[in-house]
Amino acid sequence: MKEYIKKHLFEFSTFVFTGVLFVFYPAKTLAAVEEGTILLLRMLPMFLCVVFFSSFLALFLSPKTIQKYLGKESGFWGIVIAAVLGTVIVGPLWILFPLFETLLKKGARISIVGAMVGAFAIKTPWIPYAISFLGVKFILISVVLILGYAVIEGLLMEKILLKVNYQPK
Repeated sequence: MKEYIKKHLFEFSTFVFTGVLFVFYPAKTLAAVEEGTILLLRMLPMFLCVVFFSSFLALFLSPKTIQKYLGKESGFWGIVIAAVLGTVIVGPLWILFPLFETLLKKGARISIVGAMVGAFAIKTPWIPYAISFLGVKFILISVVLILGYAVIEGLLMEKILLKVNYQPK
């Protein structure tokens, strides 16, 4: 039991903290739990899709294929392409963590995943909407800078994490 609690310390702490809050603020705590449950249920379909997609990648894409397109062989342009792909991801980033884990386990470079995470700040479907408020020049400069940052972020993450012998769980 002690090991289980240690392994799931965040979840256990959240449960205990919610219980303490319930003692002092029952109405507010119930409202927060209800809101959190509604949010969880709204996100569940998207989360399940990502889990199934990650499972598909794990089962049907060989490590050799992933290494060819997302591994060391992909080079600098692979990181740039990953940054651009990161802009088309919709929904919350946390839902994609299983997908990123699968890619890393199958041989994708750390820089590829880092660039996708960095470029997530750009939402391609929102660009026309943003242009209507901020103008073409502002949005184009913003997109170029974020993509550049995403590539740099990916390269730096890879350099740092390889020095500390990072391995995905």
